[in-house]
Amino acid sequence: FPIQTTQQLSSHLRSLRKRLGLTQALLGMRLGVEQARIAKIERNPGSISVEQLLHLLTVLESELLIRPKTTQSRVTADHKAVW
Repeated sequence: FPIQTTQQLSSHLRSLRKRLGLTQALLGMRLGVEQARIAKIERNPGSISVEQLLHLLTVLESELLIRPKTTQSRVTADHKAVW
């Protein structure tokens, strides 16, 4: 499932948690944070660091996969998009 916005990430994180049958409180316990922090992350996943996101994904038995986007644009050697 390609994620392009924080709103999509928000929905996906919530779905992953529910797929495992976890409440926000239980997920928080596994991560060592309060339920309110999980609610905030699910509402605004842009509020966490990459390190925290990776830890969260590990607990949710998921992983982050980064791959080139297949679009009409291409990226040059210096990583600037060429149209």
